[in-house]
Amino acid sequence: MADILVFGAHPDDAEFGMGASLVKFVRRGASVAVCVLTRGEAGTFGTAEQREGEMRAAAEKLGGEIEILSFQDCRIFDTYEARVRLAEVVRKFRPKIVFAPYHTNPSYHKDGGAHPDHTATGTIVRSALRYARFSGLKDVKGEPWNAGHLIYYMVPRSRTPNLVNDVSEYMAEWEAIARCHESQMSLRDGKVLDALRRFRETAGVLLGVAYAEGFFIEEPVVFDLEHFLSTSSQPGGVPVATKGAV
Repeated sequence: MADILVFGAHPDDAEFGMGASLVKFVRRGASVAVCVLTRGEAGTFGTAEQREGEMRAAAEKLGGEIEILSFQDCRIFDTYEARVRLAEVVRKFRPKIVFAPYHTNPSYHKDGGAHPDHTATGTIVRSALRYARFSGLKDVKGEPWNAGHLIYYMVPRSRTPNLVNDVSEYMAEWEAIARCHESQMSLRDGKVLDALRRFRETAGVLLGVAYAEGFFIEEPVVFDLEHFLSTSSQPGGVPVATKGAV
């Protein structure tokens, strides 16, 4: 079981896409599991064996569980069988919150977030959560489970995140975990971490903090008066949590 279950198509997706938030969740006491669909064997850098070792090292440094599936890199498609397999993972870990790459990304072909495996994974996860709770769907192994929330990371450039998490305190630890994916440090001419850091700086602007990670949630969010009363605004209207607020 895990409080939080994160799906990623490739070995580095979770750490590169929302890794600082994962550090924050674990350090604040939440249990986290990361489910990786492929070993990234079609990528330019690193073998399947190397990348599996890297993701296991990242999970160990994070302090979370890892589940590695046997989908093929660049061949992830939304099929009934794929939905059933991910529904079984959901039933196994019984999470309260599920994260997945956003299911739609109209960006250009060099945008890493728009990789077809990413969007397909998000689409499959959305259906898999439904399958996981259907007690009459006998093809899905395990006891039915109704996850509380589905939240998307890898938010496309065309959308503004509607959930933003301040991760300024956890950036150094995030970078150490991200560097476990040693084979991928050659991406972007060796400047992949610089690019990922800039993304977090941009999201931080939304909160008026140094670094943040942005997410998108499609479900209705319950209005919590106490939460909104626990925030104040600094000049410019940026909400700031008061002492004790998460």
